[in-house]
Amino acid sequence: MNKLKFLFPLIFIIILSIVLLVGGIIPYFIFYIFILIFILPLIHNLIILKYIQGNIIIPKASLFTDESIPIEYKIENKSYFTIPYIQIKSEIAKEITGDKSESIYLSLKKREIFIKKENLIIKRRGYYEVGKVEVTLKDIFGFYTFKKTISDNISLVVYPKPISISEFSAISGSGLDELLIQNSSFEDKNNISSLRNYREGDSIKSIHWKLTAKKQIPVIKEYETHGDANIFIFMDNSKEVYKKDVDRRLEDKAVDIGLSIVNYCLNQDIKTELVTLEGKRPMVIEGNKSSDLKRFLEIFARFSANGNLDLHSLYLPRIELFNRDSTIVIITPNLDKSMGSFGIQLKMKSLNPLLVVLYDKKYDTGYIELDIADKLRMEGVPVYILDFNSSIREVLEVYNA
Repeated sequence: MNKLKFLFPLIFIIILSIVLLVGGIIPYFIFYIFILIFILPLIHNLIILKYIQGNIIIPKASLFTDESIPIEYKIENKSYFTIPYIQIKSEIAKEITGDKSESIYLSLKKREIFIKKENLIIKRRGYYEVGKVEVTLKDIFGFYTFKKTISDNISLVVYPKPISISEFSAISGSGLDELLIQNSSFEDKNNISSLRNYREGDSIKSIHWKLTAKKQIPVIKEYETHGDANIFIFMDNSKEVYKKDVDRRLEDKAVDIGLSIVNYCLNQDIKTELVTLEGKRPMVIEGNKSSDLKRFLEIFARFSANGNLDLHSLYLPRIELFNRDSTIVIITPNLDKSMGSFGIQLKMKSLNPLLVVLYDKKYDTGYIELDIADKLRMEGVPVYILDFNSSIREVLEVYNA
């Protein structure tokens, strides 16, 4: 094929020279025939390029990570000419999973349709613009190459899966009382909502002793929750603290942590407010029951390190809105003196600050001053530290100072 590309121009120059120098019917006839050899494939390809069409089908607009999604695309030759050579290259798998699909080489007869189906397993949450297949046409001599992109305006949202945790507690190791960050933190001990049998893990303080003695089995008192009980979760997504993040690993870990905490709180019917940034604009999501998780999933799916302000600029304007005894959860890959000072400041305002600090040991990303973490713990501010490979469930459920 490559030899023809060089041979035909050489022959063309020879024939043209003969026509110009000698003239005559036969040289001109040969010259015109030779010109047609170049023109006909060009016209053929241009017609095919106009009439080749296709579409892409993705049956779901949203799904969760690790779910399989069927992708289908078809290329149709609507012309009355056979396509001798066509290369089809799909970019869909690369855009969704990061894996490249092999190119397909074939020919299409007139009015023939090529259909390709594949199942993709999406490993990473996110918002994807998909729907792109590149078609390359060539003539039999390889003179001309034309490309056409078959695309549909398709978007796909992949939600992260919540990691269920049974409790979220912080136990100080310096002789202080237990700090329990769970639903009982907001119970109104003056109002009993219901009674039930004892379950493993229930606090002894909740036992209804008189009824237990009467029934000879442990009975637990369930209390009504305060109407103003709430948790504020701040997700640090400033560009500066994530600038060394490799392959968005810390971003994904922050999402998994934040979603686990939100899911736990909503299942406990605790009013939860998530705050993060979109550029310089604060993004605030609220909910107080498990059915509200969907609205949080949307922001977690799109979460990225695109904040143009630091975390302090995000929470300082809201600090006066915090109710007394509210829990303030800060999720960040950066624990420095400034962050430590803010934790102490919140504690002095009769709030319950809690820091979840993440890092990536493999790539040495994330910044943690361990002495700051120790000082915060001594002041009764829980600090959880999680590596990218740490189990969120194990770390959040059992806290050791």
